[in-house]
Amino acid sequence: GDHMTEELQRRGLLAWAGLAALAGAGDAAADDKPKHKPPERVPLDAPLGKMLDGKAVRLSDFEGMPVVVFFWASWCPVCRTELPEMERLQILARKERVRVVGVNGEERDVFRKLHRALADKMQMLHTYDPDDASQKAFVAPNSVPYTVVVRADGTVAHTVSGWGEGQLEIIIDHLNQALAAAKAAPAASASGS
Repeated sequence: GDHMTEELQRRGLLAWAGLAALAGAGDAAADDKPKHKPPERVPLDAPLGKMLDGKAVRLSDFEGMPVVVFFWASWCPVCRTELPEMERLQILARKERVRVVGVNGEERDVFRKLHRALADKMQMLHTYDPDDASQKAFVAPNSVPYTVVVRADGTVAHTVSGWGEGQLEIIIDHLNQALAAAKAAPAASASGS
């Protein structure tokens, strides 16, 4: 009877794999492009875009705390839906514990207007990515929005392509775990990792 069980398991796995493939085909072009694979960790000095004055922002500026990086563009309706959620996240998680950085992928002129509209009213940090350095460092796909939760040690806890119902709660779960981990290891640099 063992052979039969094996056969069923194999069939079950295949069926499950088929379902998994369907679940992954969220956008029409999913078939002809390789599945985006986020990195397991990013360099601790990974660029997070630039400020309007040209100052570069890096992950290491927020040493010892989890950072949520949100790649977006103003022409993207889903991004505009997610932006207030990211701001809500920054308000919920105080700046000294978690930093939320919105990295805009548009030209400086567009970003200047956006910055004027957003930066004074928002607690999250707004940068833009003129040379795509941040996008490359985080291996971001070419589509926005794309959100990355980075733990204090630079490992990637969670990524979200697009945006849907319940994503904020999932991100908050990952952040809480990351905060607990950061608390447990206050001297990350001393561990020699």
